Amino acid sequence: MTGSTQPEPGPERGEVPVAGPASSEPASSQPTSSNGSSTAVWYFVGATFLFAGPLIFGVNDFGFFRIITLVLGAVVMVAGFVVLRRETTKRS
Repeated sequence: MTGSTQPEPGPERGEVPVAGPASSEPASSQPTSSNGSSTAVWYFVGATFLFAGPLIFGVNDFGFFRIITLVLGAVVMVAGFVVLRRETTKRS
C-alpha cells in the first residue's frame, strides 16, 4: 500500500485553519484564473481552433461543417470580447 485511507486529523488547539473551499469568505465572481491572469484569452484560442477546424480535419468543401464552425467560432469570439471587457472594467 502506498497511501493511507484514513482521514487527516483536524487542526490542533491553537492552530488557525487554512481557508479552503469551505471557508466563510465569498467566492469571487471575477473570471480570472488563480494566478490573476486573464481567462478571455482561452475564448480567443477556442475561436481560432473553431475557425481552423475544417482545415485541421481536412474538410475542403464549403459545406455544413464549415458553416457550423464559422458560426460557433463567431459566437465564441463574441463571448471572449464580453469576458475581456468584464475583466478590464473590474481591474480599473
